Amino acid sequence: MTGAVEMYRDRALYTPSRRQIVAACAAIRQQWTPAERRRRTVGGRMAVAAGAWSPPCIQTAHCLARVRKMVAEAAT
Repeated sequence: MTGAVEMYRDRALYTPSRRQIVAACAAIRQQWTPAERRRRTVGGRMAVAAGAWSPPCIQTAHCLARVRKMVAEAAT
């Protein structure tokens, strides 16, 4: 058990710098296949496929104004 503890202690002492992390990530991205490059996004928004379904966007201000008008008309 002491061997495992020493291994984890040595691992905890090593903390890579930001530049080392960036370089390692860049090296990993260079190994991606073209299919992986299309699937993954780095530093940007995901591409939206043409014709892809997206949920409806409801403009609540317009909807609430319409409801208030209907309620006001019903009350009079």
